[in-house]
Amino acid sequence: METRRLVKCLNLHTAILLAAVFAALGALALPQDASKISGPSGGFPFKGERLVYHVDWNPPWYLFFLPAMEAGEAELFVQGETPYHERKALKIIFQARSSGTLASLAGVNVDDRFEILTDPANLCTFSVSKKIREGKRKRSSETVYFADSRRLRFYEVDEAVKPPLMRRDEYRNDIPECPRDLFSALYALRLRELQPGTTQKTIIGDDDKIKEVESQVLKLETIDVPAGRFPAWKINTVSLLGGLFKDGGEFRVWLSADDRKIPVKFEVKVRLGRVEGKLKTLQY
Repeated sequence: METRRLVKCLNLHTAILLAAVFAALGALALPQDASKISGPSGGFPFKGERLVYHVDWNPPWYLFFLPAMEAGEAELFVQGETPYHERKALKIIFQARSSGTLASLAGVNVDDRFEILTDPANLCTFSVSKKIREGKRKRSSETVYFADSRRLRFYEVDEAVKPPLMRRDEYRNDIPECPRDLFSALYALRLRELQPGTTQKTIIGDDDKIKEVESQVLKLETIDVPAGRFPAWKINTVSLLGGLFKDGGEFRVWLSADDRKIPVKFEVKVRLGRVEGKLKTLQY
C-alpha cells in the first residue's frame, strides 16, 4: 500500500515536474536587461519547432524491487506569432501526458497544457496560462506580467467543483523588468554561445514565484536518444532561492552541440527517484 501511495503521488505531479525541469534551462538565458534576441540571420529561429520527449521514472534505491517505468510524454511546440494588446506575441505550447506502466499502476491520468505568450523581440513574458488535469484535480491558472508597472497578477480557479471556485487572485509588486517564464528562458538559452565552465545566474518566474537560478556548462558528451545520436553539452543547474523542486533535487540537461542547441535529454533527481526525458521526435 505504501508503494502504491508513493507511485500515485509521483504520477499526480508528473506534469508539474515535467514543466519544472525546464525552469533550470533559463539559467544561461540572456541578461534581464537584454533588449533584443535573434538568431544568426535575424528574427526568432524556432518558429514551428515541435519537440516530443519520452519520459521514464527510475525508483529510489529503497524501492529496488521496482523496475524503471514509462511515466509519460512531454511536448514543446512554438506555434508562431499572434496579436496581444496591439502588439505581437510569440505563442509557445507545452503539454504533458501520463502513459505506460506508472500511469496504470497509479490509476491517475495526467493531461496538462500550458500556453505562453512572450515578446518575440526579447523573450520577456507577457502571460502564462495553465490547464491542469491530473485525475480528479482540475485547475486553471494564469500569470500576467505588467512590465511597465513591474508587477504580476496570478489567479487560479478550481474547476473540479460546481460552480468553479476562485482559489487565488493576487498581485505581486517589484518584479524584475524582464521576467521570463520557464520556456521563454529555454529559448533564450538556446541562442547563447556555450563553452565549458560557463556559469551564469538569472531570474525565472513560475506562477507568482521568482527564483534565481545558476547553471554551469560541464562538458561535451555523445548522447543516444530515440531521435538519434547527438554530441551535446552537459549542463548542471541549481536554484539559489529555494529548491528547483519541492523536495530539493538535482537537474541536468543536454543541449545538442550545434546551432539549434536542441534539448535532447534531461534528468531530474529527487527524493522520489529519478525522472529522465529523452527526445523522441523533432519537427522544424
